[in-house]
Amino acid sequence: TLFSYQTPWDAFVAGNPNALTANQQAGLQAFTAPGPNTASCAVCHTPPLFANTVNNPNVPSMFRNLGLRPNNEDIGRQAVTGVPGDLGRFKVPSLRNAALKRSFMHNGQFANIGQVLGFYAGARNVQPPPPNRDPVLNGINLPPQVAAQINDFISNGLLDPRVRDQTFPFDRATLFTNR
Repeated sequence: TLFSYQTPWDAFVAGNPNALTANQQAGLQAFTAPGPNTASCAVCHTPPLFANTVNNPNVPSMFRNLGLRPNNEDIGRQAVTGVPGDLGRFKVPSLRNAALKRSFMHNGQFANIGQVLGFYAGARNVQPPPPNRDPVLNGINLPPQVAAQINDFISNGLLDPRVRDQTFPFDRATLFTNR
């Protein structure tokens, strides 16, 4: 398993105050701010992996139901566990190097981080909330300026240039059949 640990955020927490821009620092602050009526991103995307770091697969917080699709169309983790409480739940991914992804969410519904943040900004207003939807969504407050700062933080502050540039150790191996 490779772990990208040379992002601007990593340098920032290691003591380099200039590793993140002022806008990215504001995005980090909004990302990690706890409590109701904040972005609350770090509740699910916990640093340093920016994913749910619980290693016990029986802990449901590793998997969350965001209500992206009706539960009867997308049963999620329940297909594996058979547990009714897992209906519509999917694993929380890491946000490291997320700027390099072509699609987002378990079904590829969104094409960029801005669209994902737009979904979260409106998630608390969906009425009625889908059955079994994670209650953490009700506390998210994501005004446009804050969303832009968080987007900058995720897109640039969590991007390891070695991954972006496909340099060692993130260069692509050449399989024998590809030679």
